[in-house]
Amino acid sequence: MKLKNSVRAAMLTTALIAGTAAPATAASGSAVSAADRVTATVQKATGTADVAPDSTRGTVMATDRGLVTVTTPASADGRVTVAASDGSAVTMTLPAAVDAAGTTSAAGTTVYPNAAAHTDLATQATVGGGARALVTLKDAKAPTTQRFDLGLPEGASLVADGTGGYDIVTSAGGAGLVARGHIDAPWAKDAKGNAVPTRYSLEGNTLVQTIETGPDTAFPVVADPHYTWGIISGTVYFNKSETKVIALGGTVVGWLPHPAAVVGGRSLAGIAGYAVATDQCIKFKVSPALAPLSPAAAVAGSGTYKGSAGDGYCR
Repeated sequence: MKLKNSVRAAMLTTALIAGTAAPATAASGSAVSAADRVTATVQKATGTADVAPDSTRGTVMATDRGLVTVTTPASADGRVTVAASDGSAVTMTLPAAVDAAGTTSAAGTTVYPNAAAHTDLATQATVGGGARALVTLKDAKAPTTQRFDLGLPEGASLVADGTGGYDIVTSAGGAGLVARGHIDAPWAKDAKGNAVPTRYSLEGNTLVQTIETGPDTAFPVVADPHYTWGIISGTVYFNKSETKVIALGGTVVGWLPHPAAVVGGRSLAGIAGYAVATDQCIKFKVSPALAPLSPAAAVAGSGTYKGSAGDGYCR
C-alpha cells in the first residue's frame, strides 16, 4: 500500500499518540475529547471491518478493476477524492460551515468535530476502493438536509439506479452509458441503532441527503453517502431513442447481441418493447468475456429503468 504524507494530519496524529498538546490549540484536551466522542459514535454506526487505514495520507487499494486511490481531507473544507488508475477522479465536498481540523482514529476514521451547527462530520476510506462522507446530527436542532457537491470527470453524469442510489456513468462508445462508479442508497441510524428514513435528490451535481428525524428519534443520528469510482460494474444504460431501435430489431452498437437473442426467457427486442410501452428505457449487465460462449450470456441482468426528472439518461 502506497501512502502520500499529509503534514497537517501527521502532526496532529503524532501529538495525540504522544499525549502532548497539539500545536496552536489552547484547549486541546476538550478537542481530543470531542474527537473521541465523534469517533465512537461514527464507528458504532459503521463498524470498522471495511475501513481502510488513514486515508488523509492517500490510500492506494488494489481492486479487481485496477488501483484506486482514496484520499480524505485533513480538514473539513477539503474534498474526499476517489481516483482511478487512469487519473480520472470523483470528488465530494463535506457540508462544513467551519474548517474544522481532522483527527484520525487507529481504525482509520477521520473526524471533524463541530464542523457545522449541531453537526459533526467524518470520513472513511473503504477497503473495496470507495469512500464514506459521514454526518452526525447531534440533536434535534441539527439541519436534516445535507448537501455534498460532486466533482465529476469530463463526460461523466449520474443515473438513478432504481434503488435509491446513483450510477456514475460515461459513454459506452457509440451508444449507451456504462457505469464506472456508484453512489450507494443512503442510510441513517439513530443512537439506538434504529434506521431513520432518508433519501437522496440531485440539484445539478450536488447530492442532497434528507434525513427524516422525528419525536421518537434517539440522537445522535449518523448518516452517510458512500461512493466508488473507477470500478466498472458492467451496467450499460440506453436512452429512449436507442431503446426504440432495439425494440424494432435494430442494432445501436456492435458489441450488443442481436435483438432476437434471448436473455432470461425474453428477447432483447421484447424487453426493449416493454420498456417503450411503459415509457421506460432498457439497461443491461454486460460481461464481454462470455460473448464467445453465447452472445446472450454476455448480457445478463437485463431490465428497464426510468430516470427521474433531471437525473436520468432515460429521456
